[in-house]
Amino acid sequence: MTPLSLTESWEMEGRRLAPLLDGMCAVVIAATDAALATSMALGVARAQGQRRRVAVADLIGEAPAIEALLTGDDPHGISDSFLYGVSLNKIARPMAGVDNVFLMPSGTEAVAHAEVYANERWRRLAAGFHQVGALLVVVANPAAPGFGDLCAYVGALMPVGDTVFPTPPGVPLIAPPAPPTPEPPAPPPRPNAARARAAAVEDQSSRRRRLIAMMSVLGAVAVAGGAFWPQLMARLPEPVAALLTGKQRAPDSTAMVVPPTPMDTSVRSDSATRDSLLRDSTAAIIPGLDSVPPASPPLAVENAADSAAASRYAVYFATANTRAGAMPDARVRALDAVALSPVAEGNEQWFRVTVGASATRAQAESLLTKLRSQKIVGSGSIVSVPYALRLARNVTPTVIPTRLAELATRGIIAYALLQPDGSATVYTGAFESPMQATPLADSLRTLRVETVLVYRTGRAF
Repeated sequence: MTPLSLTESWEMEGRRLAPLLDGMCAVVIAATDAALATSMALGVARAQGQRRRVAVADLIGEAPAIEALLTGDDPHGISDSFLYGVSLNKIARPMAGVDNVFLMPSGTEAVAHAEVYANERWRRLAAGFHQVGALLVVVANPAAPGFGDLCAYVGALMPVGDTVFPTPPGVPLIAPPAPPTPEPPAPPPRPNAARARAAAVEDQSSRRRRLIAMMSVLGAVAVAGGAFWPQLMARLPEPVAALLTGKQRAPDSTAMVVPPTPMDTSVRSDSATRDSLLRDSTAAIIPGLDSVPPASPPLAVENAADSAAASRYAVYFATANTRAGAMPDARVRALDAVALSPVAEGNEQWFRVTVGASATRAQAESLLTKLRSQKIVGSGSIVSVPYALRLARNVTPTVIPTRLAELATRGIIAYALLQPDGSATVYTGAFESPMQATPLADSLRTLRVETVLVYRTGRAF
């Protein structure tokens, strides 16, 4: 039987470990050796593709194993989609010889840089795969800029190989279960006291006889060795002769073998066109997105002087491509400053949920740590969303619950922040730019609810 190559072995390992991803919809597979990561990803895809749709995205850059399985001759890929707006449905191509698995090549431009790796679009793609129960496998280089952001957006990391690389903090690691700890051997039976004493006497006598015999042999060897020492040294292997004489030769670096270092899984610090829905087995794997209605020009910010005091930081919670899918449950709604924001980019619209409103990143990090400890978020990340639509100001804090409940009956997810003068301001949405806030303002206007775009200020109650 022909032995398997290293890459074939890792592909088989991917098939073996594929069940670890049964309950997941997106994962980054990474290794310092790109060939190993690619082989592992293809093995996972082949196994998972037997029961659901899978897409493998090449962020290595023209990975040979993926290029060999592409069908057709279209050169476009991930870089063309992220940088130039080529449809993801156009670049997702069926994997040769395999049903239900699609490949997204790297494309005509380089992908190993932050503009692609740290692109928030990965978060929306992962959410889309979750909604349809498909699996997104991203093959990545852990040394590429933006790798940590990529893992946070996708939501999970499967490290491959034996070489150390830092893993992003807070990102769940997918690894095979550890083997069970072997049970300690049973202690030998204890002999009775009489037999133990007899054995001790016999053992002492035996040791004395062996010592006398050994000293006789050593004496004879010493006499003979003195006469034949030069000839003996000449016949000994060089390392042994050097050890006996104390003369050590400089080591030969080409003969040194360094064992592989185990995978480091410890948490370390610091680390635009419309896509269609899945309709049949020939459709592309990428989930569809709602179209975005035309929006008015960007709104003017009323309180531009408050930009430095804005409570700009929030914890990203979830994204969905429908409002109903993004609607937080009661446990999340009970948190402070929960914002449901329609976010339009090109012809795509998503609904993003964020939690909290902090003036400093450190405060937001503290909130994220708390939400992780309470099992409310998994990995999570911090986003800068300084803008919001103001619904009311100078509201007495005691009436805030009633006011928010009234808005909820009209389908408006609102929140309040306490101001330095003791009053409260009611907001809806949390945005990165004024342009992002425009669609929600237009939507509320159709409900005859007038809003004002502001830097959101204040703190949670």
